[in-house]
Amino acid sequence: MATIELVNLTKRYRQGPHTITALDGVDLRIESGDFVSIVGRSGSGKTTLLDLTGLLLRPSSGTVLLDGAETAGLSDGRRADLRGRRLGFIFQEYNLLPALNVLENVTLACRYAGLDRREGRQRARQLLDLVGLAERLNHGPDQLSGGQQQRVAIARALVNRPALVLADEPTGAVDTQTADELLGLMRRLNREEGVTFVVVTHDLDLAGRTDRMVRLQDGVVVSDERLNAA
Repeated sequence: MATIELVNLTKRYRQGPHTITALDGVDLRIESGDFVSIVGRSGSGKTTLLDLTGLLLRPSSGTVLLDGAETAGLSDGRRADLRGRRLGFIFQEYNLLPALNVLENVTLACRYAGLDRREGRQRARQLLDLVGLAERLNHGPDQLSGGQQQRVAIARALVNRPALVLADEPTGAVDTQTADELLGLMRRLNREEGVTFVVVTHDLDLAGRTDRMVRLQDGVVVSDERLNAA
């Protein structure tokens, strides 16, 4: 597992004659085994922070350290390789491929992790069993509920045994009961499997059940609180 450290991280965008600062000198350290929520109003920089941590964006200044190794200066190819092998992503809209069944959607991610086909299918089956979908392997995404689709997305995020899973509003498209079940699943994976989670959310009830809540405001960390999560 890995430690992720953001050092004086800044991200600016040009918008016509103006410069927009999405993040402004953020320092944040995420230890292996953490379960962290990132909260803040719309436009506070939450998703930008997640994208920089996941090596999807390059910072304007500062760096992201993975186990102490600087990543900002790496080539696009090397950054893509790190994403495929060491990071997992969960999105609000699931992003499952409609032409593939459940097992195929999860197995597809194995290509980026360097797993061979047989090993990848075995790992995918184990994870789908773990998230309660062992009986749905041959179903298409359109045959699943929103909560079931997100469970597939969670299995897909874990198939490469990532050092860190980054989740962008993972419960935003489901009802309250399903959101509670999904959070419980992620909590169990964190505690029993040692998976490190960073979850961006607008839901303060959900954030309050993580181990640590980081609050952003106008691109700046204004609080970083350890919680007594349930």
